[in-house]
Amino acid sequence: MLVLGLSNMRDAAAALVEDGRIVAAAEEERFVRIKHASGLPIHAIRYCLGERGISLRDVEAVAVPWKYWQIGRRAGLALSAMVRSPQLFRVKGRRSAERLSQEWAELALLRRRLSRRIDGTESVRPVFLDHHMCHAASSFLVSPFERAAVLVVDGASESHSTLLGSADGSTIRVLKRTPLPHSLGQFYAAMTAYLGFTPDQDEYIVMGLAAYGEPRYVDLLRTHVLRSQSDGDFTLNVRLLDFHLARVGVFSPRLIDLLGPHRRSGDEITPRHRDIAASVQGLLEEVLLHLARYLQEATRADALCLAGGVAYNCVANSRLRREAGFQEVYVPPAAGDSGAALGAALWHSARRGALRDRSVMRAAYWGPAFTEEDCRRALAAAGLRGQRLSDGDLCEKIAGELARGRLVFWFQGRMEWGPRALGHRSLLADPRREDIRAVINAKVKQRELFRPFAPSVLEEAAAKYFDLPAPSPFMLFTAPVKPEAKGLIPAVVHVDGSARVQTVDRESNPLFRRLLEAFARETGLPVLLNTSFNVQEPIVCTPQDAVACFLRTDVEWLALGNLLVERPDNVRGEA
Repeated sequence: MLVLGLSNMRDAAAALVEDGRIVAAAEEERFVRIKHASGLPIHAIRYCLGERGISLRDVEAVAVPWKYWQIGRRAGLALSAMVRSPQLFRVKGRRSAERLSQEWAELALLRRRLSRRIDGTESVRPVFLDHHMCHAASSFLVSPFERAAVLVVDGASESHSTLLGSADGSTIRVLKRTPLPHSLGQFYAAMTAYLGFTPDQDEYIVMGLAAYGEPRYVDLLRTHVLRSQSDGDFTLNVRLLDFHLARVGVFSPRLIDLLGPHRRSGDEITPRHRDIAASVQGLLEEVLLHLARYLQEATRADALCLAGGVAYNCVANSRLRREAGFQEVYVPPAAGDSGAALGAALWHSARRGALRDRSVMRAAYWGPAFTEEDCRRALAAAGLRGQRLSDGDLCEKIAGELARGRLVFWFQGRMEWGPRALGHRSLLADPRREDIRAVINAKVKQRELFRPFAPSVLEEAAAKYFDLPAPSPFMLFTAPVKPEAKGLIPAVVHVDGSARVQTVDRESNPLFRRLLEAFARETGLPVLLNTSFNVQEPIVCTPQDAVACFLRTDVEWLALGNLLVERPDNVRGEA
């Protein structure tokens, strides 16, 4: 059974599944070059169909992770907001009107729009599924577990913000939900706005900043803003901290009395801001642990599957793995709303009894790949030429250049699914050099100096450098760096002594593994600094994107498949 999953909300995406086997998956932002793009994912859908060589009419089901008509809870909250605050009602009303006229209207007319805009062939009638159940499926149905507890935590579904469940075989059962407006995702997003960053986008910056502070405000926040409840639940005081007002920079006088003035974008980051970030992160972890422990006691499961946007918080994920009572924890590479598109396809397949090939997702390479001729054309259009090397010679050459302190853009194979660069669309550097973070920021990234870079390591060598209890192929867990290793890889050690690790096994990414092995021969170290191939934009998708990004920076080398390109002497980046 061929099932197309798609989501048109923030982080719009599409995925194609055949009998439970993933054929293709990609986020729309990579094609349109707009971060967190919303709207019908036309390009992602066309890519997925093209990967299988089919037309829209060949798809047997279209699955969407939203029951868009279930807005009763949201409507009720909007009405209560009108009574409580005219300003809040205007803000919520404006946002609701935007969604009704755009994303929700698009879903209501989805069959017609798909038929008209994809390839001119007829679409089947779409199936609309529960949002959080699709998140749950996106994790459990690709996990290595036959039985597991499931925890979904995000900003909001149709009416809820969390789902606690149990899963067995291809069945997922809901045990408990937390209704809106109580939301951990909206709590963290609102505090991201309070700290002067963009909500629903920069939460990872707050997570990185938290390591520089002390959780001095946890008691205040726990007492007045976010409280755990004894029955595996929590409450958010939206009178004190409202996500919708925070999105437009409005905070209650009572919150300002408790925490002080909110930071505006561009303002200096002070010790108080660092301490508030640490407190927000600490309280999020505390409530997540509360939910996970309740779930473990309720299910007695050995394994936990996480999903939802909050599951991108790798620091919290790691604490759950250490302290929640589960032996194993699985987080898929696209845990947020893009992943719900894949979850919708998998969940519909399971409900129809078509999940005949339930395979474990151990790699995240489900996006488009390009031929050598594609790469040559992109180089020629920019007036560049590449030297073709064999796999072995390419890895030896790049390893030597990295060891000499050069930066390398690495563009290989199928694009990653999810927000992490995992060795197919990566910027690579030598982790031994303490100054390399400043070099990367000067030549490429232009980002806050407190934000850490991640290490990629050969899976079997990870235990020598990191206190990592299990493989971490998707960079969604942090691990303490072992004391004896901190001086060896200073560029990837965060201020708290941790690192967000990617382990590279023997099967998932043979060429990237070969490069790590070559670097180990060159330096004695099977670890590379790995960050995303982009500059203030989505991760590159095509060879044209890669060449354009290369020429905007001062990176010395571009490996475009087997073509190695050195920066021309007469070209200087403008990044």
